[in-house]
Amino acid sequence: MDINSLTQSTTEAAALESNVTGNGQSAQEMSTMFLELLVAQISNQNPLEPMDGTEYVSQLAEFANVESLQSINQNTSSSLSYMNSLMVLEATNMVGESVDVLANSIALENPGSVSGMVNLSSPADSVTVQLYNSNGDLVEEKNLPYTGAGSLRFEFDNQGAGDYAVRAYTTTDNIPKQLDTWLSGDVERVSVGASSDDIILQINGLGNFELTEINQLA
Repeated sequence: MDINSLTQSTTEAAALESNVTGNGQSAQEMSTMFLELLVAQISNQNPLEPMDGTEYVSQLAEFANVESLQSINQNTSSSLSYMNSLMVLEATNMVGESVDVLANSIALENPGSVSGMVNLSSPADSVTVQLYNSNGDLVEEKNLPYTGAGSLRFEFDNQGAGDYAVRAYTTTDNIPKQLDTWLSGDVERVSVGASSDDIILQINGLGNFELTEINQLA
C-alpha cells in the first residue's frame, strides 16, 4: 500500500466508520421499537376480531430484515476495525522513510540538504526556488527545468545546521506567481490514538503532521 492509497483509505475508513456506527444504533432502536409495538399490538387486539395471520407473518418478515441489517452493521464494524489495524501497521512501517509535507520552513540539526517539490497546475515561462537563512538572507537560488504542468523536485546541497525558509514562484509573461512548497523529511516517530484519525507522524526538522497531510514518499 503506497502513501497516497494509505491516506485515502484513512479518510474513507473514518467516514464509513461514523456512518456504520450511526446505522448500527438506528437498527438496534428499530428492533427494540418493533418488538414493543408487536407485543402491544397482540396484547391489545380485539378478541372478537383478531389480527389476520398473514399480518403476523409480514411483521415477522420485517423484523427479520431489521435483524439482518444489525448483523451486516456488526460485520462491517469488525471489518473497519481490521482495516484500522492495517493502517496503523502501515503507518508505523513508515518510520525512517522520507516523505513530503506542505511546509515552507525547516530546521536542520546537522549539516545536510534541503529538498522538496513544487506542483505546477499550468505551464510557465520559468520556475524559481529560493533558500533563505534564519536572518532572511538569500542563501541560494535555483531555476528549475520543467516540461509543463506537473511536479518538480529541487534540492539545496551542503547546507549548515540551522533554520531555513523556502520560497518558490513561477513567472509567466513577466508576472510572478507564488507556489506552495512541499519539503522532504524523514519520519522519526509515529503516534497512534484511538482511531485511524489520530495517526500523527513526527518528521525530522519539520514537526508533527497527520497522516492525511503527507503528500507522498519522497
